[in-house]
Amino acid sequence: MKIEKKILWAISLSALSLCTYNQPVLASDTDVEILNYVEDQRREARDKEKNRAINEFKAELDVQYEKEGIVIQNPQEAPIIFEGNDIMYDSVTGEVYGKGNVKITQNYSRMTTEDANGNLNTGDVDIPVHAHVMQVANPTLDINSEKTKYNYNEKTGVMNNVKGRVDNRYISGEQVEFYPDYYIIYNGTMTRCPAKKPDYCLTAEKIEIYPDDHMVAYNAKFLIKGQVIYQTDEYSTKIGTNSDGKNQWIPLRIRINDDDGLSIGYKLDAPLMDNVKAYADLKYTTKHDMRNIYGVAWNNAGSTFKIENGKYEDDDDRWLEKNIAYVYNYGSRIGDTPLSFNFYNEYGLWEENNIKSWHREHNLSLHHDPINLDTEGKFRLFPSIGYRLVYEDYDDSNYNSLYYDVTLLGELTDRLVAYTGYHYSRVSAENTLFQYGLEDYSKKVSAGLSYTIDDKNRFVVATGYDASDDLYLRDLDYYWYHDWHCVETELKYEQKKDKWSLHFNFLNF
Repeated sequence: MKIEKKILWAISLSALSLCTYNQPVLASDTDVEILNYVEDQRREARDKEKNRAINEFKAELDVQYEKEGIVIQNPQEAPIIFEGNDIMYDSVTGEVYGKGNVKITQNYSRMTTEDANGNLNTGDVDIPVHAHVMQVANPTLDINSEKTKYNYNEKTGVMNNVKGRVDNRYISGEQVEFYPDYYIIYNGTMTRCPAKKPDYCLTAEKIEIYPDDHMVAYNAKFLIKGQVIYQTDEYSTKIGTNSDGKNQWIPLRIRINDDDGLSIGYKLDAPLMDNVKAYADLKYTTKHDMRNIYGVAWNNAGSTFKIENGKYEDDDDRWLEKNIAYVYNYGSRIGDTPLSFNFYNEYGLWEENNIKSWHREHNLSLHHDPINLDTEGKFRLFPSIGYRLVYEDYDDSNYNSLYYDVTLLGELTDRLVAYTGYHYSRVSAENTLFQYGLEDYSKKVSAGLSYTIDDKNRFVVATGYDASDDLYLRDLDYYWYHDWHCVETELKYEQKKDKWSLHFNFLNF
């Protein structure tokens, strides 16, 4: 029978979200990478603030809910509002039909179309024509589709010929599948560029997106001005609130510095069978010629085993050659706790400064999720601890090392961010056979400031102190970051070492 133009459908539609692990990896002498963690979060926030249509949509719903006396205390239990010019509803079977300006709204999410049918008992919605979908958060949606099927009970659905905005990226795809905790784009494109013909984009046969956690693109290509500059069978990166500033670049690297001259790095990989791939990390430098890494890796359920060889460079521009290396790594979150662990093992023939040794290493580390020290999450503590066992056959030496790190990160203002940390490791570059990848000294205090000049420019001062030598200043580095739209440049000056470097970072598309 025909009823009023609006009905409430009290079925929960959960937001797409996952528990995330936000732990930045600190590698430099001054731990400046932790500032990239904040900057990436702020970049995400700035992009969301620019979404004018979403803000207007939220304001419209606020007015509507207040006018109709709808109070949403638990978003997962918010009612579904089904309205339109002509609504037909069968209270026995649960079937519902809508014609003309049909709006299906739940919490701060809405589907708008001219023709829709569904079933209130089973939770199904079928939109055979064009539909416009808007959602305020988790993820932010402003997309159009030609055909849509969705089930509010199971929180699953399919959209065809999709185009629009998801969070801070503009996407298109032949089909999008929605699941409770993630969604998949098939034969799609993705970019941060809002132009009708974007300067740059990612294309892939399949893109899996886990909001505020990570995304994986299969058979991915990265294009600038229509030209493919990089392609890979599988590309993964952290996104949203889980983005830490370390995985936001595509694997093409260009750098100019005093030690290597001009260096160009490029990563290639090719699948061999299920969970097994061959890869090459190619690097050309004008001062050292080619310095490549080759390997074969197996990955499955948090475990990785790889065999590789090549020449490796750490953050201090120290080179190490691995004639052969066998590496096994396993990492996982510990149940529902805020703790994650990583177990790293390596056996290989290392060579540095004309010294060759069969190197055996076991490294177990434990990380705690960032600890918020205030209600707004502006001040966070990053603790971790680990134990490392190393044996070298060159001189029959053993290095057993406890290490721990505690870093405090504070967003003082919208423009100013500061950090300080204490790092201890029984083993350092001062007392081991190989110096590659190690801290220069055992007890380190790091501190730094980042000042955001505008959306395009940021200035950073970062320091490192030797805590075992009366806080002697070992490192004093200056950085200037500039965003050129699809490329970020990082100009760095190390005052203590009197070294300059210029990095070109190609943005995640």
